[in-house]
Amino acid sequence: MKEVVRHRSDLSDLHIFYAVAVCGGLNAAARSLRVDPSTVSRALDQLEARLNTRLVRRTAQGVVLTKAGETALARVRTIESQIEEMEREVLDSEATAPVGAVTLSCSDGVGAYLLTPALTHLLRENPKLDIRLDCGLWPNNPMEADAEISLVFNAEPVPGYVSKPIAYFHYALFGTQAFFELYGTPDSIEDALRHPFLHHTAQNLTGNMPRKVPAFQDLARRRVETNSSAAVVEGVLAGIGLAGMPTVLASVYPELVMVGEALEPLELSLVYHRDIERIPRIKVVLKWLEAVFDQKTKPWYRREFVPPRDFEPFLGGETPNLRLGAGKVTERAPAQTQVPKRRIATSGA
Repeated sequence: MKEVVRHRSDLSDLHIFYAVAVCGGLNAAARSLRVDPSTVSRALDQLEARLNTRLVRRTAQGVVLTKAGETALARVRTIESQIEEMEREVLDSEATAPVGAVTLSCSDGVGAYLLTPALTHLLRENPKLDIRLDCGLWPNNPMEADAEISLVFNAEPVPGYVSKPIAYFHYALFGTQAFFELYGTPDSIEDALRHPFLHHTAQNLTGNMPRKVPAFQDLARRRVETNSSAAVVEGVLAGIGLAGMPTVLASVYPELVMVGEALEPLELSLVYHRDIERIPRIKVVLKWLEAVFDQKTKPWYRREFVPPRDFEPFLGGETPNLRLGAGKVTERAPAQTQVPKRRIATSGA
């Protein structure tokens, strides 16, 4: 029994060391753990004595990890992560409904325009489930937990992971009907060059453009450049100019008008570690994602190209991103009472 108690104490000391390292000081760690600073100091002293080495150097500004401290922190991070996962698995296995948070990573446009509007049903039907949506916009300020499920374009196979194609995104040039009424509708890709272009710096469509204009993105006047898909989408909707966008957005914003031909599709895959797919909270999110990108009811996600003009029969008078196969689907208001769509200005497609 004494050995069990000693090891439990060791684990507590490691947890306190982790808090000190992450918070950058003893007082900050004490506030985070809601204990006295003396408790933190004593635990750190005990751990350093047991390891016979200094893990931190204490300064007036806080603490600085020694080389041994950096090595210890790397190990303790793994331990903390394993403990958190164990707690989640135990909670999930005992729960009658999915419990806990699921961290899901995707591009900002997919997160804002396609997933967030569809979260309503998922969260209403699973009140103990939380979603952490990591859109990767701020690499210096990441989500607290690594992604358990990822939506990845053109995913490469990774040992131990499931990588399952879930949708195909067809890109084309788009502007709004109102914009073309003011400035004229292009009758060719070349003619589109006379209009301002909104350029997404992470988007590379040149290789898939029709051969007659192989360098469209280089020739077009880049009136706006941004690394945000949402900024591109909102700029087009506001009437700034044209942009390359996925055709799925025409199912959300019928005022968008496609110019020219669509490009070869990009494959979107669902990626997750095969060991977690039976955990209830993971399982319910995977099922929800398959419904969000259901190619049978949403032809814009199919490999074969379906032009936006053919979307209407599949919308069925319903909000396109909320058709999840479970729960009541919100119907559109009659045309005379239709409320204008709220335009998201902080994440993109």
